[in-house]
Amino acid sequence: MPLTDEQLSTEVTDLIVEASSGVVTGEQVVDESANLLEKGFSSLSFLQLIDALETRYGVYIDLEADTRFLGRVSTIVKFLREQNVG
Repeated sequence: MPLTDEQLSTEVTDLIVEASSGVVTGEQVVDESANLLEKGFSSLSFLQLIDALETRYGVYIDLEADTRFLGRVSTIVKFLREQNVG
């Protein structure tokens, strides 16, 4: 059964919180007025998030390409949809 955008957003939020080791809360993640870097997400956290997204959803994220989409849940969900996740 395909995931709804809301379900996918919830899963991505959980992965972001886990990747940040609790530095960024779920409440902060869903507030899209600022990107994750502005909320204290570190470079290591981004690498852990990329690994988690690739493992969970079977996608490939090219670090040489534009990765700005990783800054917000909505743009991560959009990327995953473009990769036929769901």
